[in-house]
Amino acid sequence: MSKKTGLLLIVLTGAVWGLVEIFLGDVFYKFHVPFRSGTLTAIGMGLLFTARMVYDRPGSSLGAGVLAGAFRCLVPHVYVCHAIAIAIEGCAFDVTWSALRAGERQTLRRGWLAGAVAIYSGFFAFGLASLYLFKFGKWMESGLAGVGQWTLTSGSIALAIFVALAPLAMLAGRKAAAQFPAGSEATATIPRK
Repeated sequence: MSKKTGLLLIVLTGAVWGLVEIFLGDVFYKFHVPFRSGTLTAIGMGLLFTARMVYDRPGSSLGAGVLAGAFRCLVPHVYVCHAIAIAIEGCAFDVTWSALRAGERQTLRRGWLAGAVAIYSGFFAFGLASLYLFKFGKWMESGLAGVGQWTLTSGSIALAIFVALAPLAMLAGRKAAAQFPAGSEATATIPRK
């Protein structure tokens, strides 16, 4: 896959994830759906899983996460904490997927492991950033114990949903990757005389 096509895939993944966060997220918040952050995170991880099956480059999941977070800020009410959480989850997935070489192995087990580590580490990192760096009100009240409890609870919900979504993400990724055989570049060759 060419770099240009890979960049387009990153933008598409980030845009879809951001739009899910905006539209589905707003429905969840309006109707006070429990564990909404876990559900939205699982969907985002599924999208990143699919994208990395097609274009396995370090930094691509981080780029999609940052873009998704920026999309989330396009709604009339800017939710900076949501944008930060989405970017952190994208970063966590990028690091774990790359470190585990999940793209080289392309097994469901590696994908599940990368997703699990990314979900829990991303939730915990966001909780710590909210508590110590940004000092968001509800995080200040709950303290470190609250961050740990939220990470385990919401992270476990996200992981359960992700485990169910991952086989679909893998199937979609393999089908999409088949459209772009390895080593194919979208460049024209100049005929020789």
